[in-house]
Amino acid sequence: MSPRPLYVHVGASKTGTSALQRGLFGSADQLAGQGIGLPLTSRHEHVDLVLRPLGWLTASGFVDPVEPDRLDRLADRLRRAGGERVLLTCEDLCEADAGRIGVLQDLFVAADLEPRVVLTLRGLASTIPSEWQQFLKHRITLDYPTFLERVRDRKGRWARHFWTRQDAVATCRRWAQVVGADHLDVVVTPPRSREPDGLYQMFGAVVGFDPAEIAWPERDVNASWGMVEAEVYRRINLALGDRLTRYEEAYQPAVRWPLVKGALPRGASARIPLPPDHLPWVVETAEEQARWLRESGVRVHGQPDDLVPDEAAAAPLPEIDEAEVAAAAVTTMANLAVHTHRQHRRTTRRSQQR
Repeated sequence: MSPRPLYVHVGASKTGTSALQRGLFGSADQLAGQGIGLPLTSRHEHVDLVLRPLGWLTASGFVDPVEPDRLDRLADRLRRAGGERVLLTCEDLCEADAGRIGVLQDLFVAADLEPRVVLTLRGLASTIPSEWQQFLKHRITLDYPTFLERVRDRKGRWARHFWTRQDAVATCRRWAQVVGADHLDVVVTPPRSREPDGLYQMFGAVVGFDPAEIAWPERDVNASWGMVEAEVYRRINLALGDRLTRYEEAYQPAVRWPLVKGALPRGASARIPLPPDHLPWVVETAEEQARWLRESGVRVHGQPDDLVPDEAAAAPLPEIDEAEVAAAAVTTMANLAVHTHRQHRRTTRRSQQR
């Protein structure tokens, strides 16, 4: 009996993965009806059963040693998964090195599954500002112009982190080295303005399900901050200094979750664009990616040229108005007070019910 196909969606981050996963995780029954098994149905399960055993830490990536024994639960879930095909989706896997990919490959084969890797891509003109906002949640203190320069020059910790996630060619090579180029599918997501559901349609075609049967989110799952609100977040990171240094135990519950879950206003000010003076190197890099995809032999879905931005993709950076920053900071403090009160009420209720 031939091994069942296992579709491993490895990212990349900031390519619509959160919306894609929310739709998939909430539609396990519909996918099962189309012959696709979901052994893990939440972000938490992917972190606990896939990423942690591979040595991944939040906001740091794969920095700890692999713990093979901790992968036993994943192996068991994979073996017990129903369906003619099986699907995992975890965007952080785009950062995995060849050694960790090899560990996963051995586990998949032992579970009588044939891995088929899916990488989703979106143009750098969109992912660069999105990643800076994401890195704010990881405690970055670089302002956006400095971040742009570091990414362009590939210098420093944050640039390395960015390119580990967004160098499509390097990601394809790492995975193809282990699973083979013939087991790699690349989905080039068309611009949302042209095809709002393009990612869902293409991903469904690759994995083999009807996207119309899936309950996709009706709103943007990861709505962007404007430039002013993002600057408020950055200054909070700066002001913290060496306080709350334990990321998962301290910073995440005290800063990231409250700000992300509503304390910091979303999209209230001018959006964060790619500045025109950075467009030439982004175009050059995107053209190299598109050329490699056309010549590499991996299966490409969509148009590689959609990765290459035109002049309309760039816009001047909005100036930071200190009065607007102050106003946004005050609103954030008020929202944080409401958030803290709600948390206190929930804690009090739980204590009274014991």
